[in-house]
Amino acid sequence: MDELKQAYEKMGLPEDASREQVEQRYFLLMKKSRSRQQREVDQPADDELDIDAINRAYNRILGYEAEKEGTGEKQTKAGYFFYYYKFHTIAVIVALVLIILTVKGIVDRHNEEAHKPPLDLAVTVYGNFFGTDGDRLSQNLLHKIPEWKRIDVNVNTIPKEIKSQQDMALQQKGMITLMTDKMDLLIVDESNFETLAKQKVFMPLDRTPFWPELQKHPERIRNALADEETVSHPYGVDITGNDVFSGTQVGAFGEKQILAVRFAPAHQDKAFRMLQALTLPK
Repeated sequence: MDELKQAYEKMGLPEDASREQVEQRYFLLMKKSRSRQQREVDQPADDELDIDAINRAYNRILGYEAEKEGTGEKQTKAGYFFYYYKFHTIAVIVALVLIILTVKGIVDRHNEEAHKPPLDLAVTVYGNFFGTDGDRLSQNLLHKIPEWKRIDVNVNTIPKEIKSQQDMALQQKGMITLMTDKMDLLIVDESNFETLAKQKVFMPLDRTPFWPELQKHPERIRNALADEETVSHPYGVDITGNDVFSGTQVGAFGEKQILAVRFAPAHQDKAFRMLQALTLPK
C-alpha cells in the first residue's frame, strides 16, 4: 500500500480524499500544466509538474477505488498485484484508442474546415446527456440568429456515476476536451455546472453588457462559489425546456440544461449575443 500512499502524496491529497476531490485535483493539475505550457519562457519553473507521475498517481488511486467498490473485500497481495497491472493495461489501451481517435478527428476536422464557412460560435454540450443530436442542436441555434452561417456543437457525454472502464474513458475524454478545445458557450447539467464553476471554467455573467436585464429573472440565475473565492458569482442561466432543444434529446433523462459562457471565449461578442437570444427572447 506504500504505492497508494505515495500516489495520494503526489496528488497533494490526504489518503481519505473522496473520488470527487481526486477528480477535481487532477483537473486542476492538468489545467495548471497546460497554462504553463502555453507560457513561452526560457527557464522552466522550479516546481514544474511531472505530468507522467501525476497521471500514474491518478490512475493508481482510481484503480484502488474501483477495486474497493467492486469487491467490497480486501484482496490478497497476489490478487491485488494482478488487478493493479490489469487495470493499467486497460488504461493504456483506452489511452491509445483515445489518442488515435483524437488524431483522426483532428485530421478530419482539418479537411472539413477547408470547405466550411467561417466559424461563428463553438458550443459544447457537457453532462449526462446521452443520445444528444449535435447537428440538430446546431441547426436550432442557427435559427435563433439566421444571419450566422456556422455553429459547431461538440457533445461530451459525462455519466453521472463511474461504473465501468467506458464511463471512466468518457470522463477523461471530457476533461481533455475542456483543456484543449476552444469553446464559447457550454450547456451543462446541474452536477457538472457546480464542479466546473468551482474550477473557474466559466465567465461570471455580471460581466455581460445585458446583466441588468438578466437580473430581472433571478429564479433562472445560477450562482456558484469558485475555489479560493469567498463570494459566489452568477455563472449560469437555467434554460431547461428551451425550444432550441426541440428534437435533440437533450434533457431526455431529466437533467437540467444550464447555459454558461466559457472563460475568455474566442468569440466573446457572439457568445454574449447567443446567450441573450436564448435567455432574453424578444
